[in-house]
Amino acid sequence: MADVKKEPPRTIDSVLELLGSLGRYQLFQAVLLCIGNLTVCFHLLNYAFIAQPVKQLCAVTPLYGNDTNTDYGKCDVSVRNTTTNVTTTHACSVWTYNMERDHSIEPEWDLVCGNVFFARLPQSLFIVGQGIGAATVSGMSDKFGRKPFLILSHVLTAGAGLALAFSPNIGAFSALRLVNGIFQQGIVVCTYTMIMEAFPRNKRIEISTFYTLSWSASTLLLTGVAYLLRHMDWRTLQLCFVSVSISVFLQIFFMAESLRWLITNNKAKRAIALFKKAAKMNHVDVTDVQIPGIDKKEKPVELSTTKSKYVEAPPEKHTEHVQYSCLDLVRTKFMLKICAVVWFSWLVDSLTYFSLYLTSSSLHDDQYLNFFLNSLAGVPSGPLFWFVGRRWGRRAFFMSFHVLAGLSLILATMVRTFAVGDAASTIATVLAFTGKIGNSACFNAMFVYAPEIYPTNLRSAGIGSGSTAARVGGMLAPFISILADIVPWAPGIIFGVACLVTAGLNYFFPEAEGRELPQTIEDVKAWGKAPAKG
Repeated sequence: MADVKKEPPRTIDSVLELLGSLGRYQLFQAVLLCIGNLTVCFHLLNYAFIAQPVKQLCAVTPLYGNDTNTDYGKCDVSVRNTTTNVTTTHACSVWTYNMERDHSIEPEWDLVCGNVFFARLPQSLFIVGQGIGAATVSGMSDKFGRKPFLILSHVLTAGAGLALAFSPNIGAFSALRLVNGIFQQGIVVCTYTMIMEAFPRNKRIEISTFYTLSWSASTLLLTGVAYLLRHMDWRTLQLCFVSVSISVFLQIFFMAESLRWLITNNKAKRAIALFKKAAKMNHVDVTDVQIPGIDKKEKPVELSTTKSKYVEAPPEKHTEHVQYSCLDLVRTKFMLKICAVVWFSWLVDSLTYFSLYLTSSSLHDDQYLNFFLNSLAGVPSGPLFWFVGRRWGRRAFFMSFHVLAGLSLILATMVRTFAVGDAASTIATVLAFTGKIGNSACFNAMFVYAPEIYPTNLRSAGIGSGSTAARVGGMLAPFISILADIVPWAPGIIFGVACLVTAGLNYFFPEAEGRELPQTIEDVKAWGKAPAKG
């Protein structure tokens, strides 16, 4: 019987397939990256617990004499002189709260009434920091490698989070939240990029489902930790949240650089060494494999034994090491259109996502139950993206779930505004929960879709630019509660209409389902609007 003729793989995806699409090496790397979700989640959403909103009344004070009737409100005191029957109003400077002063930064530093802006500012500065981090770390990881900046971001995020617990005042606290956001976003950008680059096209949607489930698990764990430690002061709670960053040691010692990045940037020796290591861990035997894109002067990868069959690769095409700058994101009309839709979609999804998380009564009046329900609504996002995205494509997924989120949030707002009673309250909660599911699905899926549509040497920069747009929405989210106090129906209507507009814009997305991660802008231009066959 004649030997099966083997040919070298011609694309990076075929190299990853030779290693085994879901081999032990790839899965181990994915688990290490998913563990990083603990750090991202506990530093991003901890604000809902260390800065819990409080109910306050002006403290009773005997300053107004015995011939007065005093009415103590939330922010001022009305004093009526019983002799002259004249009423005067005074702004109060001392309050009593419905919780211990050290259980939240709001009562500890009296961030109520005229100072309520400063209670929302730290989280907005955190989001600003995320935008700065996305714009800086993303470009550096494209140029110098994914792992170094991921590890550095983990370490610095932990340091900033630790310092937060010892903040002497709201000014220092706000500045540290800004720094914390810069480094935390480095984790996000590098992690999403690496996990997408570790798998070939036929497994990306499955691994993205696993990744979003790990995020949901992290938010649920955060809820449980916060509830169990609910009687502790906010500084102790912050130290407990920071402690999850110890997981970085697993990534320092066991995580490898992105093989796709090494190949694209012609890091021949490191790419060949990593390929050998992965093949050994996966128990895959290959021989005379020429890694595509590696300088032809380099020797091909040679392992000890042969494979019984060769995994067929796509037709050969010439591979160039194309170097891009951030300006290439907007240099052409084609890329500008894609980026504009990604930016707007991410902004709307982020604004809605974090507003629902940080608004204590978005689903339920109880702080912990509300956070739990919001976290639970994110669980279906991964499986839904896998089912719909795999069957009908990414565009259909984004369009349909933005419509679901928009209509559900608008209807929930209308029921809460015009209907009364327990039945109406239940219906509104169910509709809001459905809207949260649609919003979570779109928000999480964008972190998967964005790496798929940007070329390798623009991938982190593309994710970073989109993530920066998302930070604008996240920056506005903490102030939504102020708007809700003034016009209760406004947030739901704004979110709903914005989601419907986004659904229409999603029509212009190129379809990434069934296609290899692009190496150049020309690769993206060659895509159509329907999923690739095969």
